[in-house]
Amino acid sequence: MTPLVPIMLFGWVPLTIILFYSLPPHRAVLVSMIGGWLLLPSTGYNWPGIPSYEKYTAISLGLVLGARLSGQRHRVDFKWKLYDLPMVMWCLSPISASLANQLGFYNGLSGFYSQVMTWGIPYLAGRIYFKDNAALRDLCLGIVIGGMVYALLCLYEIRMSPQLNNIFYGFFPHSWRQHFRYDGWRPIVFMQHGLMVSLWMALSTTVAFWLWRSRAVVRIGWFPIAFIVVVLIVTTVLCKSANGWFALLIGCGGYVVHRIFKCNIAFTMLLLAIPLYLIMRISGIINGRDIDVLVGKVFDVERTKSLAIRLLQEDLFTRKTLERPFLGWAGYGRGWPVDPDTGRPLIKMIDSLWLITFNTKGFLGLVSLVVAMLIGPWHLRPTVKSSKEMGVVTMMPVMLSLIVVLFMIDSLFNAMVNPIYILISGALVGWHLGQKAASIE
Repeated sequence: MTPLVPIMLFGWVPLTIILFYSLPPHRAVLVSMIGGWLLLPSTGYNWPGIPSYEKYTAISLGLVLGARLSGQRHRVDFKWKLYDLPMVMWCLSPISASLANQLGFYNGLSGFYSQVMTWGIPYLAGRIYFKDNAALRDLCLGIVIGGMVYALLCLYEIRMSPQLNNIFYGFFPHSWRQHFRYDGWRPIVFMQHGLMVSLWMALSTTVAFWLWRSRAVVRIGWFPIAFIVVVLIVTTVLCKSANGWFALLIGCGGYVVHRIFKCNIAFTMLLLAIPLYLIMRISGIINGRDIDVLVGKVFDVERTKSLAIRLLQEDLFTRKTLERPFLGWAGYGRGWPVDPDTGRPLIKMIDSLWLITFNTKGFLGLVSLVVAMLIGPWHLRPTVKSSKEMGVVTMMPVMLSLIVVLFMIDSLFNAMVNPIYILISGALVGWHLGQKAASIE
């Protein structure tokens, strides 16, 4: 690794503190969160006896220290609500899983720390600092600007091969072979995998598309929003990942559906498809083979094979997890399905976030995670009754809700945790509570 790795990882905390002194708090959060996730290296440091320090940690510690030292946290009227309980339970779930599996309180506390840094702090940052329409507008613009920056980097790697991480940080974060697709390269930039990049590009394109079509934004800087949308769409397509293509189709198509029908039925069905899928897969109502045959009619053999592997994982790991369903196996390979005769693992890897959560933390962890991420979108389901209402006030929360839902759908098949989507989930809860308080007054 190059010297730039520790400079960026350890320098991001003081930089974030400076941002809190220099900018309004919600904008400091945006620059730190989006900039950090897009640019920091996907690596970290592990020391004996203390928690690891990595990308998530640098961002979250910067947010906590920046808010505290600048006094911004004390200027915000924040009170815990029942809406926050699922995220609290999700962060605490490693402790209960560890104790249930006789791994000790210290092990559970270590998992709790990791959950707070990865999930809790980004959620609270959104929950605390994004309570009004102006803050949500800045959040949308921040996502589009982040997408524009990454579009340039992606286009470079699509043409020159995914070398930016090697050039700046001196290592490649994943398998090189997985980033050659359809006779060309798919970008990874500074993220963990090309799938994560593809989803980010698709969702930032979705935000730009909604802003353009609703006329909420005409231009960003020197560039017309229509030009930005075209660049982002082209980049997303060239990322060569089916998850990005799917998210792009649903994200941009969602605006058309919402604008034409002016009701929440399609959005509600999309949101409810997530728990419905989990219920049917865990209960065995539908099996992996049925899904594999259906998807094979749409995608090529390579993509269908990739999905088939994920579905096999679900079948094997679900069967093993149901031996200890409530609190799970707490990791360390304890919940790994093995051949009863040879004792060897039946599968080499596990991909989907919901399956990892269910296997390690059981129903308690899985339910708390799903509810924590979807409680904001559920309360902000679109209810537009006329085209005139499709302005900044109603359109942006609806569009951000769709972003969170698409991330959770992607998490049914991948485990690409991006704290920006967690920030959005917290922001939706904060905005909803802010609107309720304003209506009461």
